[in-house]
Amino acid sequence: MRKLVAISVVLGWMAMLPGRNAAGAVEVSGPVQLDQRVQLFIDDFLIERTDRVWRTLNRSRKAPENPIIKPDRPWEGYLVLQPGSVIYDPNQRQFQMWYNALATETDSDIDQFLCYAISQDGVHWEKPALGLVEFRGSKANNIVLRWCNWNHSVIRDPDDPDPDRLYKMVYWQTHDKDRCGIWSAFSPDGIRWTDSDRNPGVPCWASGDTFSVMKDPVSRQFWLYHKTSPGGPRKLSRLVSDDFIHWRDNDLVLEPDEHDSPGTEFYGLSAFPYGSQYLGLLWVFHTSLQTMDVQIVSSRDGITWDRSVHRRPFVTLGYQRNQYSGYSFDSGMAWPATAPVSRNGSLWFYYSGFDNLHNAPSAEHTGQLGLARIRQDAFCSFDATAEGYVLTRPLKFSGTNLDVNVQLLSGAQPGADAPWRGIFNDRPDQGGYLRVEVLDESGDAIPGYEAEKSNLAGMDDIFRKVSWEGKKDVKDLQGKPVRLKFVLSRAKLYSFRIN
Repeated sequence: MRKLVAISVVLGWMAMLPGRNAAGAVEVSGPVQLDQRVQLFIDDFLIERTDRVWRTLNRSRKAPENPIIKPDRPWEGYLVLQPGSVIYDPNQRQFQMWYNALATETDSDIDQFLCYAISQDGVHWEKPALGLVEFRGSKANNIVLRWCNWNHSVIRDPDDPDPDRLYKMVYWQTHDKDRCGIWSAFSPDGIRWTDSDRNPGVPCWASGDTFSVMKDPVSRQFWLYHKTSPGGPRKLSRLVSDDFIHWRDNDLVLEPDEHDSPGTEFYGLSAFPYGSQYLGLLWVFHTSLQTMDVQIVSSRDGITWDRSVHRRPFVTLGYQRNQYSGYSFDSGMAWPATAPVSRNGSLWFYYSGFDNLHNAPSAEHTGQLGLARIRQDAFCSFDATAEGYVLTRPLKFSGTNLDVNVQLLSGAQPGADAPWRGIFNDRPDQGGYLRVEVLDESGDAIPGYEAEKSNLAGMDDIFRKVSWEGKKDVKDLQGKPVRLKFVLSRAKLYSFRIN
């Protein structure tokens, strides 16, 4: 575990961005000011030292119902989320999905359709007859837009005072050759869309055909991450907009380096805010194999992205066709939708799956849509078998309660979540434990907050509240520079928060 250099203060949730040294590493001077959001262990930003623990990438688990959506309508040649979008609408209490239905050689009249589906449980989907776009003489279909070629990205923006702009979309339009590029559109319900009269916001020559959009909760700007490949392998840049129409500041943010395998290219980045930082689902294209899978990256400013979580696939490819009976629909390529959906203590990742390779003829494309899940916050974890610890750098906070997201190892049965044999549950008497100690600036345990006095109380399926004998919370430590020492054995520590 490498030790990080000191870093610049982050106020609130990145109200001030951390500085960086000449090598691009995040620097901090003085205590890090925490807000009440979740703090992940996906990078070394908060870490001063570790001992006898290791950081584990926790791969997503695919739903047994996969593929959850297949091309079963006349207007659906093959289906694509590139990256596509799935949103849970809290008002209607339903999932919303936008996906592309593209033509094959036998269905050449499919005009690059954008389709809409809804679901109550996120697994079983309905394709409603919307009556908007005619196909073969009928509007009884779920098509919402024609000439949306491959790529689109939808966000729901309740902060916009204009109800007709509640939903915002960027999509790739190549049908109008004079206005080819990234178009913006707006909708009150995600079904009826109105194009901006300033389209294209980004012309074809300025971007590749893969991009995703997010809204930054700090600056309130819109960030569009897009594929570009001028004079070399595919890489990723970011555009910024204040109004979702005019885009600027085309900055390079990710490109393959010497630690990547030869022939590695970056096809897309599905970025989203999460807790106190930003996460990204990186589409990794292996040109020698013509396959594509997904890695996890993280950032503190949306520009510099950290790849310290091993560079292993987060969404793996399925078994090869005609070899096994597993998830063969995604044996060639898998790429994710824009952001996960948080439901019932887990994160749901929707993705496109292909059993063909990237360079396969279009007649062989067999795109279908899949679902993968992880526990909330469980992108990665600090794991320990024998007792070890994770020590943070100096922190300041204004919250009262220290909560931890942890799983404890029972050692009873083998389980797929663990890097060793054993299952995790919520019974500390089965062998696994987590204790928390609070240290002062000198590195000494603060009286009353020693590790041996700490206890965990179950709050819900995810978080547990930390208390100490005679100390029910950390209210007495508000505004003081302290370090947290997480002592764990036979456990997986995912995150913490002070709220």
